Amino acid sequence: MHAREGADAADAAQRRALLLAAAIIVPTALVLLGFAAAWPLYALPLALALPLGGHRGMGAAATVAGLTVALISGRPEVDAAAMAIGLGAFVLTGIAVGAGHQAQMRDTQRVASLSFTDRLTGVHNYAFFADALPRECRRAERYGLSLSLVVLDLDRFKAFNDRWGHDAGNRLLAAVGDVIRASSRSSDIAARFGGEEFALIVPGPAEEALEAAERIRAAVSRVSILVAGGESVGTTISAGVSDFQNGTGDLGERMLDQADKALYHSKSAGRDRVSLFAPEHRWAAAS
Repeated sequence: MHAREGADAADAAQRRALLLAAAIIVPTALVLLGFAAAWPLYALPLALALPLGGHRGMGAAATVAGLTVALISGRPEVDAAAMAIGLGAFVLTGIAVGAGHQAQMRDTQRVASLSFTDRLTGVHNYAFFADALPRECRRAERYGLSLSLVVLDLDRFKAFNDRWGHDAGNRLLAAVGDVIRASSRSSDIAARFGGEEFALIVPGPAEEALEAAERIRAAVSRVSILVAGGESVGTTISAGVSDFQNGTGDLGERMLDQADKALYHSKSAGRDRVSLFAPEHRWAAAS
């Protein structure tokens, strides 16, 4: 999980914990204030404990409910046996509800992950990238953060496919995807942009994006696959880097355009290199 997604998940977990705490506090307060008949209200927090707070949440809810029931069980108006049976039923119901919820969440996350992952290369697909880039631009604008973009393109990939076949080309793309994932930080967002082109969203200044692009370039140059005849062949990759400018209202279009220009500058300058966008860059016809 990327750093920003991790922060969002932490915020969501905190909100769920607060909701569960409120659900536990209400019946506890009522029972301790003398409304012993309110103890069945524990059914709600115990049913929600696993979905909202996981196993720790279930432990906390069951402990508070058990202690509260034990505390009032000696009162004349209370049927201690009925309370114990009811509390046990609530806990079992909560475990069953929570287990079903967790199984459903795992399935949902697996399907979501597959729908936003390029199956050949293992990085995110274009649909994920198209949502992520404007989202990260808005975040950078809102908080005054640095943001950079790397666009990478395999050199002479069409010639590679023509010579060695599409199966070899697909295996090469898969190997490059592995390299990009291994060379990226957890906070970076790597995606297959299309065909033999990849993109990397880097939360940081252009210097960090240049370092990431250079790591990938060097690693790709060492990749090789076996082709017909047992020959080991590889490729190189070129990259272009641009950075986000606060106050421009850019949602990624400018960054993408400038990274493309820098990429084609790398192509026209000889390939197998990384370029940072500069205003003098022009489109090149190299591939």
